[in-house]
Amino acid sequence: MQDLEPLTRQIEASFTRIQNEQMRGIPLLNPMLKVQTIGFQHYQERCIGIIITPWMMNLIMLPGENEDWSELELGRKQPHRFPSNPFKFMVNEVDGIGKCQTYSLHSPMHEFVNQDHATAAAKSFMQTLMVEVEHPDEDPYDETLLGRILRGEEKGEVEMGGFALAEDVTASQAALDSGLTPAADPEISRRDLLRGVYRRET
Repeated sequence: MQDLEPLTRQIEASFTRIQNEQMRGIPLLNPMLKVQTIGFQHYQERCIGIIITPWMMNLIMLPGENEDWSELELGRKQPHRFPSNPFKFMVNEVDGIGKCQTYSLHSPMHEFVNQDHATAAAKSFMQTLMVEVEHPDEDPYDETLLGRILRGEEKGEVEMGGFALAEDVTASQAALDSGLTPAADPEISRRDLLRGVYRRET
């Protein structure tokens, strides 16, 4: 199996580079936070864990050694079963990491008062993710609701994995407030948020 220590260092380096080169000066960032990986482990021969950044917290999955995700369509949703619940991941590609699948837990990150706060939430989620439940939810991810939240049409709070994930300020709205224009498609915007891709209005 893949050694987790160099993998987590690679992930942290990639997102730190995104922060320094592509996210600098954007109000979306929480200055109290830094890039950090949490809870990475092997699950069904893949590597999975949480990446914390000043702009988002994502569950991220990387392919197993014998898997080829090169042909997976970017933005496509992939269902995966965990002991706690099924989750639908999005296919992404990140410089320095390659093809991966991500599940957005929280964005933006302004509600976290410091790194310890964010780290505790991430650890709690990872612990709960791997706990078998007797009656798991069939579809805990409300695509319609979260689509409205991402577009700024509704505020809401989603309960996942034993802790509340508030979506009071969306990435798209935060970008608009700061003079940045996210992509029109909310799914593309979420992928762009992961990679730190925005285009400034001209």
